[in-house]
Amino acid sequence: MNKARVKKVIFALAVFLIAIQFAQPKRTNPPIIPSKALAAHVKVPKEVQSILMRACGNCHSNQTVWPWYSHIAPLSWVITDDVNQGRRHMNFQDWDARIRKQASALPLDICKEVREKGMPPFTYRMMHENARLTPQEIDALCSWFKSLGTALEQAPGGHQ
Repeated sequence: MNKARVKKVIFALAVFLIAIQFAQPKRTNPPIIPSKALAAHVKVPKEVQSILMRACGNCHSNQTVWPWYSHIAPLSWVITDDVNQGRRHMNFQDWDARIRKQASALPLDICKEVREKGMPPFTYRMMHENARLTPQEIDALCSWFKSLGTALEQAPGGHQ
């Protein structure tokens, strides 16, 4: 490839990277309604609440802290999609009837994901050292989620 062609390719790439910055996704933090939060429906020990918000809260709550790199395309698209998917799957601040109905199945899924290091995802743990869970924190989460599942199964109607 000659020099002129390399310069044109680099220029086109630069223009493209600048242009995609204008196609930013909507990064939201919906309002928190305390009566819909997990803690309004079940007792969450302080230790567990702390772990959940530190390691899971950016994607599974309405309190996402959007880092500077979440404003740079194409990362912004991936990060926003990850957060939106996380909230749809499970949102600690929107523990609505749909989530509560499936809550008895969630403990085993969550424990498995955490034990197998599927959650928090590897790419998230790389950028957020404080999201890495110790074996003791994993045990605490699994123990609490299992007790939550048992409580929900024993509640009238199979859920709270």
